Amino acid sequence: MKEPPKAGEKAREFELPDSTGKIRTLAELLSSGPVLFVFFRGMW
Repeated sequence: MKEPPKAGEKAREFELPDSTGKIRTLAELLSSGPVLFVFFRGMW
């Protein structure tokens, strides 16, 4: 198992769907400025 990234460490490139389902890349989002990812737990 790999170690989790440390605070301030750059993330590896990846793709995720946005809230509308469109696939977004990290590079695409970073081109507009800093990026913050928030993960919500599924059903409570």
